[in-house]
Amino acid sequence: MKQIITLLLFLLLIMPKLVSSQTQEKYYKSAFNVAYQACPDIPQGLLEAISYTNTHCHHLTDDNYFHDGPDAMPRAYGLMGLVKNGKNYFRENLHVVSELSGIAEEEILESPEMNVLAYAKSFERLAKESKAIEINDYLSVIQQLSELPIGDEKDVYPMQSMLYSVCTFLNDAKKAEQFGFQKYDIDLKAVFGEHYDMLTAPELGVTRSPDYPPAIWDPAPECNWEERTKEVSAVVIHYTEGSYAGCISWFKNCDAEVSAHYVIRSADGQITQMVLEKDKAWHARTANGYTIGIEHEAYGNVWEFFTEEMYRSSADLVRSICSRYEAIEGRRTHDRDTLDNGFCLNNGLYNLGGEGACVQIRGHQHYPDQSHTDPGPYWDWNYYYKLINEGTPTIVLEGEEGRFDLQNYDNDERIIWVIRGPEESTIQLDFSNFSLETDFDFLWIYDGDNVYAPKIGRWNTQSPGMVQSSSNVMCVEFRSDCATTSTGWEASWKALVPGSSIPEIANESGVYPNPTSGMVTIRTEDMNSGILTVYDLYGNQMVPLIRYHKSVTIDTNSWPSGIYIVNYGSSTTMGKAMKLVKL
Repeated sequence: MKQIITLLLFLLLIMPKLVSSQTQEKYYKSAFNVAYQACPDIPQGLLEAISYTNTHCHHLTDDNYFHDGPDAMPRAYGLMGLVKNGKNYFRENLHVVSELSGIAEEEILESPEMNVLAYAKSFERLAKESKAIEINDYLSVIQQLSELPIGDEKDVYPMQSMLYSVCTFLNDAKKAEQFGFQKYDIDLKAVFGEHYDMLTAPELGVTRSPDYPPAIWDPAPECNWEERTKEVSAVVIHYTEGSYAGCISWFKNCDAEVSAHYVIRSADGQITQMVLEKDKAWHARTANGYTIGIEHEAYGNVWEFFTEEMYRSSADLVRSICSRYEAIEGRRTHDRDTLDNGFCLNNGLYNLGGEGACVQIRGHQHYPDQSHTDPGPYWDWNYYYKLINEGTPTIVLEGEEGRFDLQNYDNDERIIWVIRGPEESTIQLDFSNFSLETDFDFLWIYDGDNVYAPKIGRWNTQSPGMVQSSSNVMCVEFRSDCATTSTGWEASWKALVPGSSIPEIANESGVYPNPTSGMVTIRTEDMNSGILTVYDLYGNQMVPLIRYHKSVTIDTNSWPSGIYIVNYGSSTTMGKAMKLVKL
């Protein structure tokens, strides 16, 4: 049942991505082609660059938004990200585009093609009026059609950041190939002049943040934060539900009464700090007093915004925070997505506790008294945990065989082993006893020499039984949370050389016949009744959980030849295992 539930959850999460990739391709190719045909004076690629900066080329509708309170950013619509209700702060460029193009607002909102065409007609009209021929001229037109406020000093950085993203898109060879235009060669320093240094990504060495040097410092006004009266003890992970530049601008709106300490851009991981860590930003209701808030640019198809650059930049920031606050420990990063019983902790609200809770680095959705469900099921917490905790020492076991026991482990442990056998061998890891704290302490096994190698499986309530690598190296990772432990495990490992015979089956009298070529009867001699299931060496479940009394018969005729593990135990503990060989 666990595997069925997990598979259904996986399909529910992955299907929108598959459908989105197909429909998005259809949208931008047809909609942009129509616009360029109608407005041939607009340089190829420019419309896609504006769309990608504003929406990542998604046709946004109300269905793409999950929150619309007074603190929420104004919603952007269509492929071009046009704003209908600017909440008395953003410019309502939907009205402007409709008036300039002569296309009704309803059509612009409903049709991807009309959305791009209306923007293109408006752009072409303004470009002709200003006699635009150079990139700077076109950027001026983009600024006129933007929703971002203009006129005050506080508006300069968000607007320049948006225009900078448009230009970097046009200069990107991969984007040019993907969207079908000739790569540009815009001199960014010449175009942005005095603003260039503050716009560049953190790896270029810009250091302006008072707390975190790689970040840019662009403070929110005092109306959107207050003095902190509690010690910092946790971090909140958000996503913006709007663009990077838009979020920075919105945090400068006193009527919004919202802010976060940091905002991170999707494309390159650039970080802007807006509130000092010593002060209390307004981002998570009752958790504001003891937390640091980090906003990640994402909206629409949010999974496409969670880039490698963003993950690494965010993890570096959190690692720095952990180094500066003794109360925050990187190993207490949320890392559980779906439990063994199929329950998902990252879809909707799930309270992991308030101030002083065990998990200190977690999502907005994981704090008490919240209504926001970000970052949601598409944020890869397990990968994020690994990045934050990079540098964990590795224990190397080498040779042909050995013990692999971990008994009576401690709280807050993260242990990584690499088991390495002779060349041309494979590693077989065999667990005889296995007991971890249910739902909180986990064992991962990887088919390679590090925790980023392909995952063989993750175990918590059930024993791994026997696990085998595809090469002469295997990586094992164990994590425990801050409270409650268990007895751990007993295991042994062996390097198997090619051509070796099937391992001898010892003390498996409860499995008959063993080896088997078809039907097999399983009798657990140390238990009259309980539940059992069977896994292959890669953690794939061969039969659903079976309740039995004294014995059960299983048909293995359709199974490939190989070694299988019979896991059995009580309804609360599946910690025992027997080997089964299929001929």
